Amino acid sequence: MIPFPESADQFYALRDDRTNSCSGVIRAYQETFCALCLSPSMADTASGQAMFLVAANLLSRWCRDVQLVLPPTPVRPSLGFGAGDLGDVAISQMHDADPFGSFRITQGPVTAQAAVCIGDGNLESVPMKVYINASGWLASLSYEGPTALTKATDENYLGAVAAACLGVAQLFKAAIAAPPERSFREGTFDLFRLEWVADSNAVQAPWPEDRNIGNVLMVGAGSVGSAAAYCMRLAQLAGQMTILDHDYAKVENFNRSPLFGRDTFMLSKSEVAAKFLRHSRISAHPLQMSWDDFVRTRTRDSLDFDVWLPLANEQNVRSAMQNNIPPLMIHASTSSDWGVNHGRHIPGKDDCLVDRFRTQVTADDLTCATGKVTIGEISIDAALPFSSMFAGVLIAADLVRAQLPGYPQIPNFAFLDWFGAFDTIQAWDRKTQAGCICTQQGRAFHERFNGHTKYFPLFQRGTQQR
Repeated sequence: MIPFPESADQFYALRDDRTNSCSGVIRAYQETFCALCLSPSMADTASGQAMFLVAANLLSRWCRDVQLVLPPTPVRPSLGFGAGDLGDVAISQMHDADPFGSFRITQGPVTAQAAVCIGDGNLESVPMKVYINASGWLASLSYEGPTALTKATDENYLGAVAAACLGVAQLFKAAIAAPPERSFREGTFDLFRLEWVADSNAVQAPWPEDRNIGNVLMVGAGSVGSAAAYCMRLAQLAGQMTILDHDYAKVENFNRSPLFGRDTFMLSKSEVAAKFLRHSRISAHPLQMSWDDFVRTRTRDSLDFDVWLPLANEQNVRSAMQNNIPPLMIHASTSSDWGVNHGRHIPGKDDCLVDRFRTQVTADDLTCATGKVTIGEISIDAALPFSSMFAGVLIAADLVRAQLPGYPQIPNFAFLDWFGAFDTIQAWDRKTQAGCICTQQGRAFHERFNGHTKYFPLFQRGTQQR
């Protein structure tokens, strides 16, 4: 068994390796002193607490020195993080993520080099500061002071996750001395519609009372899969889930998974995610095996899941999954160039995994130097903590959308670029390519294998539209 690092140098050499792959040659983030501030007015709100816990978790994945500034506050039971003081819960999670870090609670003053503030705060002495707020599906970011948002009437904390991701990502940009033009734009982001809204009091999308997502197969419980599990529990989703992953949680994973830490070191990733979900309304069953071993032990008729989450990318698993005539699929992924992709695949309506993740470049891709070249399954296993968490919240958000009338409400593909100002969201409906394997998986096949699944009516509507 691999031993846990005995020294801070050994730990950070492993933990920060993939963060370094994304940040380039700049390592200044390793010496940056950050603060996370929660104002008294926000400390008693569930949304404020959700932002605080998520931001604390994300900061501990890259910042070694963090000052938490907040009043003594009991944790809201609806968040699902147990009882106790909010600051103590946050510190416990941070020390698990980084046993060698310096994390402490103070009542002020704030002496950090950079700070995320939730609510009002006296941060005049802080050189770089960002204010975040959230309400329901909305997440705001600003630099001069908090943005007021109309209070949501439900317990939707997904906007809070998005706000925490934006705030911590902006601090990371400051820590690596990113130029001003790369700073995030100010404004309010609508996670439901995946767009910036002009009015911070914009009418919000609804939140379903029934959030039973059905019987789910999640393939991959790494950085994105574990983040999806984190967000699904926070969204209080219900249902059954089989979690498939053959790997173990290593220190190299600590930089970008909200669930992995000292207490879960060298445990099965699938078991870690399932254990986290045991405190939720999702009944999770972990399987420590590869996709090939999984399908080898059962027939296609036994893959009777309502929705698949294809979150693994090794061993050509995406193509293998598509060959097994999948039902509705929802996924997200990250890239080493700060990108986050969101995808949905409704059989008979959308493109498929083979369309989306092609394994070779075709002649059409090379006809113009200004065209977009898709190189397919080339993958660099490097991602930043906030991008993995944001990918996870995109998955949870789409599972919630699927419980509302009018699904799908957004295009089947979106690319969100965290490298720059994040002011333009690329989203469109991708179409099936002629001759793709999914065009051969006709109606008879899907009726046989998926006809009784929860989301099968989406396929019926899709084939009628073609």
